[in-house]
Amino acid sequence: MGIHSDSALAQAYSLIETANPSQARVILEEAITSDIDNAELVFAIKSCTFWAQAMEERGNRDSYEYGELLVNRWQKYTVIIDHEEESYDRTVYSFRKGVFSLALEQYQNASDQHDEQLHAELSRKQGLCYKRLGSYEKALDCLADACRIHEPSAPLIAELADCYDLCGETARAKLLFREAFFVDAQKVDLEFLDSPLISVVVEHVKKEGYTGAALQEWIPVYGVLIHVLDKKRELRAVEVGRLKQEIFARENELKDPANSEELIKPRLMNLYFWLIDHITASKEPLSKMNEVLLKIKQLDQEIHAQYVK
Repeated sequence: MGIHSDSALAQAYSLIETANPSQARVILEEAITSDIDNAELVFAIKSCTFWAQAMEERGNRDSYEYGELLVNRWQKYTVIIDHEEESYDRTVYSFRKGVFSLALEQYQNASDQHDEQLHAELSRKQGLCYKRLGSYEKALDCLADACRIHEPSAPLIAELADCYDLCGETARAKLLFREAFFVDAQKVDLEFLDSPLISVVVEHVKKEGYTGAALQEWIPVYGVLIHVLDKKRELRAVEVGRLKQEIFARENELKDPANSEELIKPRLMNLYFWLIDHITASKEPLSKMNEVLLKIKQLDQEIHAQYVK
């Protein structure tokens, strides 16, 4: 890489980090005329074009809507990153800083108009932005604020877990990650989880051959089997009742040949794990645990063998 290209990239990164991809692209396009084989320049120009177009789409959107546009476009940008033969960490870092700083500003400027649910969502999204910017303590403050205002959702619990792991509070992270996938595995957005803890489980499940919605459901199962999501809590009486009702419902769904077991099976397996935890914690007769273990064995002998090992 030539001195001119180095200088151009340094200038461009400064502009990108302040959410000015159009100006950055001008500098990069001038530099590439004398360094046409520079892959980093090519990727940076491609990225500038993508984000310049996204930012031009603001139109009449209010602050909240524009923040949502930016965050949603980041997910599309990750597809571009994944298709690159090489990784350009410095470029991606600059765009992450620029995009999430701008998104954070939008969420901070958005009005909740005394709507508690919207206020909680704005706090959650600010927490997400702070986390992506590396300000984990500020992220935790925002996410905790969201929890105080509104009943925590699966995405919110997962983002809290993510922050706790990034802050070094692994035990709390394990408990909350397990909680998030118990509440609603499909609602957890893996694209916005950065912690090493959850990455280990996700990669393990991918190696088992699962993708998409099935991958989401198998995460809490394999998280327990590989002793990563191994922190437990006692269920309240009302939660035990709901757990047993859901197990009953899922078992009936599985009996119906019209239903696919792709998502039902891992969800039911996770429910059985939670029920065994409850039986153990409440010191119920061993016969009750054996009944559930038998159900797990009938559902999947290999999972049963790993679980009881």
